[in-house]
Amino acid sequence: MMELMWNSFRFSGRSENEQSLFKPIPPGEECFLTKKSSDTIRIEEVFLQDPDLYVIAMIRDPRSVVTTQSESIAGKYSYGFRRWYDYSNAISRLIVHPQYVVVRYETLIRDPEVVQQQIHAKLPFLERTDNFASFPQNTKIPVAAVKSLGGVRPLDPSTVDRWRQHLPRIKQQLQRFPNLSDELIRFGYEDDRSWESIVEDIASVGEGDVESWPHYLKRSETRLRYWFRRRAYLHVRRMGLTHWLRRQIRRLRDHAA
Repeated sequence: MMELMWNSFRFSGRSENEQSLFKPIPPGEECFLTKKSSDTIRIEEVFLQDPDLYVIAMIRDPRSVVTTQSESIAGKYSYGFRRWYDYSNAISRLIVHPQYVVVRYETLIRDPEVVQQQIHAKLPFLERTDNFASFPQNTKIPVAAVKSLGGVRPLDPSTVDRWRQHLPRIKQQLQRFPNLSDELIRFGYEDDRSWESIVEDIASVGEGDVESWPHYLKRSETRLRYWFRRRAYLHVRRMGLTHWLRRQIRRLRDHAA
């Protein structure tokens, strides 16, 4: 999504690869583009207090997410349903906010123009420079980003149902997380549980996840670390707003004099 935005709208700058919202952006940037998927579950507090922050969040069929294979470890899957569930709940809490744009992956892949118009309608201050549909033609992507993405590929509708090639994995995730079907129905991917019939006679596979659930102490340390990062972010934003207001007041006084 970041590369689509960078190549189709005008920004003053961007991060070369994934960069957390909590890392300060270079001075002088007017419209800076960043991406960090794990920020999805950590930005709610600062997002609701920062009038200059706009977020584009992507939702995708969880069956496609749990069958995404690792680029670095052959035969392993990158994520499990637990991660998708945490992220989707974070998105759901902010979905009605006017500065929070939710994009459905399947719509983006099948009809990129519709999604680009949706984003532009929510973020009208952006200047459109190219079309999503033409990606990756004439694109300039940082080397670090290309490496992270595992290469640059055009939008491919065949990826939408690729999870059907990994039914043992789907069976394993469904057995471990029975609420997977509930979420498919909630987000409109299925009307009911009848889809489960396709895995009835399928043997389940082992875990096979690259990503493991961190230990309690590790989770506690992460929560504390991001609590301080949120405090620091809000402090910097408030100080920036204070300086801006002082400059405006000085200008008004000078004009009146």
